Parts: sequence; C-alpha cells; structure tokens
Amino acid sequence: MAKHGNKHFHHPALISRAHRPPSVIPGLGVDVPELQQARGLWQLNRFDEALVLFEKAVRKYPQNLVALVDASRALGARFEITRAEVMLDRLVKLSAHNPQLMHLAGQSYRMIFRPEKAIQCFERVVAMTKGIPDAQLELAVLYERRHRVAEAYSLIEDCLRAEPDYLEAALLKARLLRRLKDAAGAEALFRKLASSNEAHPFVRSQAWTEIAQKLDRDGDYDGAMAAMLQAKQFLLAEEGPFLKRSKDLRDVFRNLAQTLTAAHWQRWVEAGKAFPPKKMAVLASFPRSGTTLLEQVLDSHPGLVSSDEREAFGRDIFPALWRTKKTLLPTVEALDNIPLERLAAQRDRYLAYMAAALNEPIGDRVHLDKNPSMTPLLPAMLRLFPETKLLIALRDPRDVVLSCFMQYLHLNVNSVSFLTLERTARSYAFNLGVWLKFRETICTPWLEVRYEDCVLHLEREARRALQFLELPWDPQVLGYRDRLKTKAVSSPTYEAVSQPLYTSAIGRWKNYRKYFEPCQEILQPYLDAFRYEPG
Repeated sequence: MAKHGNKHFHHPALISRAHRPPSVIPGLGVDVPELQQARGLWQLNRFDEALVLFEKAVRKYPQNLVALVDASRALGARFEITRAEVMLDRLVKLSAHNPQLMHLAGQSYRMIFRPEKAIQCFERVVAMTKGIPDAQLELAVLYERRHRVAEAYSLIEDCLRAEPDYLEAALLKARLLRRLKDAAGAEALFRKLASSNEAHPFVRSQAWTEIAQKLDRDGDYDGAMAAMLQAKQFLLAEEGPFLKRSKDLRDVFRNLAQTLTAAHWQRWVEAGKAFPPKKMAVLASFPRSGTTLLEQVLDSHPGLVSSDEREAFGRDIFPALWRTKKTLLPTVEALDNIPLERLAAQRDRYLAYMAAALNEPIGDRVHLDKNPSMTPLLPAMLRLFPETKLLIALRDPRDVVLSCFMQYLHLNVNSVSFLTLERTARSYAFNLGVWLKFRETICTPWLEVRYEDCVLHLEREARRALQFLELPWDPQVLGYRDRLKTKAVSSPTYEAVSQPLYTSAIGRWKNYRKYFEPCQEILQPYLDAFRYEPG
C-alpha cells in the first residue's frame, strides 16, 4: 500500500489472510436496520444470530447490494460457503457493467474459497477499466499463486504505471522479479521497500524477510540473521494481543493434554461406533515439518482428497462441540459430555464445510485434513471422528525452528510464537510434547513420516503412507508437481513445493549453529525422542 491510511486495502496475500468481518461498504446503496443489528451481534461474537439477520436482510431487500455483500462475507467467514456463493452469483448479475461492484464480488469470491470465480471477476474489472489498481493486484496475486508469473508481472506493471506509490504492488513486483530470475532488480526493490518510512510496517517486514532469504542463499548467514531480526522488529511491535491469546490457549491445551487418559480415548472410540464410519485422516505436526510436500503427494492419489489448512475445524466446529452457557473452557469433561446428537450434527457440518470449500463432493474418497497447527486440537478431532487415521510429519527440530523463524507470516495466535528463535523452539516443544504424550495413550492408528526420508526416498515413503491409509499404490503420486503447475496451494510453501526435490534444506540449521545455543536444551528431548543426531 502507498501510505498508512490511504484508500488501498491491506491485501490479504501480502498483509493478512484473515477473513474480514462484515462492514458497511460505501456506495452500494441504503443501509438497513437488520444489517446494523446483525453487525452488532457479530461484534459480540453471536455469529449464528447475526447470520439469521443477514439472511433476513437479503430476503427482505433482494436488490440491496449492501445486504448481498455483507451477508455473503459473513456466511463465508462462518464457512457457509454454498449459501454465500448463491448471494455472490446474484451480486455478479446485478453488477455486470459496474467495475466497482464486480471488484467487490471478486474479493468476496476469493474469501469464500472460489478463486476461479474471483479470477473471472477481476479479469472483467481489468477489461472494463485500468482505474482500480486493487483489482490488478488481486488478479496478479491469484495468477502468481498459480505460477502464471509473466501474466502477473504484466498486471503489476500496469498497476504501478497508474499508481506508482502503491507499495503493496511494488512488493509483489519484487517477488515476481525474483521468480523471473532478475535477482538484482528484485533485491534493489526489496531494499527500497525495507527502508521506506512510507511503507506499511508489515510490507517492510516482508521486504526484510526476502532480503534475509537472498543472503541465506548466497551463504551470508550472519547477514541473513541480521536481516531477519530487522523483519521481526516490525511484528514484535504489534504482538501484544496475539501473544496474550497464544499463552492463554497454550495453558488450556496443556491442561487438556495432561488430563487425558487412555480410558478417555477408548471411551470415545466406543461412542463413535454409533455413527457410520467415515474415511478420515489428519496430517498434523508443526509448521515447516514437511506437511505440504506429503499432502501434495497424497492428494495426487485418485482415492484421496485433501483440505489444505482450512480454519473451519479450529474456528467453528471445535467450539461448537463443547461450548455451552455453563462450559467456558474445552476440558476433558466437556469433551466427554458431548451429546451424541451434537456429535452427529457437527460431523455432518464439518464434512459439508470441507466439501463446500473444495467445491467438489468428497464421496467415497479418504478426506485428509492437513493442518500442521492442529496437533493440540487432536483430542477434539478424535472425539468427533474417532475413526480418523493420524499422519504426523517429522523433521529435524532445529531445521523446523529455523524455517519457521526465517519466514514472514501474518500475525496470529500461532505465528506470534515465531518472532524469536527461542520462542519458536518453545512453541515446537509444546506442540510436539503434546504429541509425544498422546502417542503413549491413544488408540487411534498413527504413522510418523520424516521429511528427510520423503526427500531422499519419496516412492518408499509414499507407499508407506498410502498403505497406512489403506489405499492402493498409484504412480500418479510421484507426478504431483505436474498438478501444481496450475493448482493453487494455501500453504506459505506453495512456491517451494512446486520445485524439484532438493536436499539443501536438510541440516540447514548448521549454518546458524551459534544462534541455536539458547535453544539446544529446549529441543534436546525431541532430538532424542525422534532419533535425530546431535549434529
């Protein structure tokens, strides 16, 4: 973006991927009391009541564009994707010749996991006018995610010709220059953005991160670490509310893990026999542990479909499972006391959400929920679907910690743990400590798969994982990169996973050995438990 507070939004691919809450959008028509009341309920986290009023407003005022935009975004934020899409389809018909409204429709489609429709909307906007730079940026981001780099670059050039001080667009231009092998041009632009007081702090943080990664590739490891520390300073200044929430959640999940026993897991398996079994699998562990590589390999199998880091379970299904007016925290007792009818409803709701986000039926395929941050939530997932098979991705803890630290991630309750190396190590220790406890008592089938083994022996590890999931061998899985030429990946590693397998990330931490001294004691138990050499 050009300046703090200017007309441009903070683009989600560059600043934050979070859903925006419903809001009044100027120029779309008359606001109505139902919408005002719905927004008030939304701010109080009374989401179900708010959705009723949003949909009531759409029925009562079917031509009201404010109602259509607000209601569709609210429904999308609660993963009611099919209902949101119906409203957006109506909005597109009403705004066929209005580029501003078509732009809003494109943004909303992107928010509800309909990227192809979003692309169509933004393409129509760009064809109608060059006067909406935000639409060019949106479309360029979607193209870049699909590795349509040259087309994305052309759009960004048009965008910057119209608005030269649009610094979010300049940030994407620098990334595209890097992908187009213009390393010098990319670095010059990243350094200009990193030093610009006009740039949003998060844009500067991303620019410093790119500089750090370039220095790392060049073998200047001290320089890379210094640049990363610069990048983190901008995030540390904003960490307060996220850090508190992260600590509170960790206390809750620590208590849950400590009080779970083998009897609980067994009781939940028995309770699950009341429902028709589903072909469910979860791929968890910790970010940067190789989950994206393993997921993309498995997702190439015709008998499996994966959901890539959806937020539906943690943000919506999980609290709906245990929360009542008297139950304020997710304790073992709260999970134990979930009525069967609520379990049945939430099982159906979860699968409906995932199918809607995938925009295709799951059918008789195995559904793989890939989310490396789900490890502390496994008790709730296994309470809901005790028939789930667990895949746990492992990687040298030191490489995991370094890789998490060396990334820019928008601030949330998970990424706030990655702002220092030591804090990242403690977060890893918490999450994998929870897993070590679970695996001693759990009665669910589980399999640990090492990233290093996948890189060196992909077919062997793919066969192990497929056999564990009770799927036959299919050589298509080894051609996963062919699918990635056009498929968008939600994970921050979308660019790396499309490249040929490489071994340079194995043992990368050794380049930063002196910085790991405060982390060694924290990580040693996990090096021992997962049988990684001291190094």
